[in-house]
Amino acid sequence: MQLTELDQAVIVSIYAKGHKSKQAHHPIDFICKGFPSHLHGKIKKSVRKLRKRGFVYRKPHPSGESYGLTDAGWKKAKELERDY
Repeated sequence: MQLTELDQAVIVSIYAKGHKSKQAHHPIDFICKGFPSHLHGKIKKSVRKLRKRGFVYRKPHPSGESYGLTDAGWKKAKELERDY
């Protein structure tokens, strides 16, 4: 199963917003920033799908959850960055 354009954009967004750090993780609302508001629901679904596929990890916090890139997600982000 291939990644959609939105999935790829989410991976690159997490990568760029974390300043290319493997340890960076962000709340879902921060990941959605910069995308049109009508896509926010689809982005949340994409994050869940990417988590199931092993590209994104979830980090629970007392105030909610945040998401970051796994090693596979980080490598995919570097590959996507190089392609574009």
